[in-house]
Amino acid sequence: MIEVDKVTGQKINYKEGNDNAPPSYSSPSELFKATLRFYAHLNCSKCGGTGYIGSFKNVVGGRCFKCIPDVFWDGLLGELIGIGTDDETGKELCEIRKITSDFYTLSGYIVIRAGRPPIESTPIFPTVEDAVDFAREIYKI
Repeated sequence: MIEVDKVTGQKINYKEGNDNAPPSYSSPSELFKATLRFYAHLNCSKCGGTGYIGSFKNVVGGRCFKCIPDVFWDGLLGELIGIGTDDETGKELCEIRKITSDFYTLSGYIVIRAGRPPIESTPIFPTVEDAVDFAREIYKI
């Protein structure tokens, strides 16, 4: 059975019929790697400033824990407030997340594609209602 990880974009192959075989992982998507590169430290001794370690692609998509630790990554993603879905298919299109000024210049709410980390130009809204209006306009939910 092959699944696709929503955050990393990796294809994960769970080998059916062989319970002892570990799953195999493809490389993460270019968007995920670009996000890691943006938040990585340029002089990191583990990843060389890329934020990605290919030999560990089976652990959180190969994210470098030295320059992008869990506490930072979780703060970057923010707290999930709601999910916008397509009315016809039920597919998740976007997420509304609450963020804090510990990781951003402002506190508030952001709207991102479902399962994707925020990008540099993500607008920050002061109220959840503003974020919902933006999500309705952009994602047609």
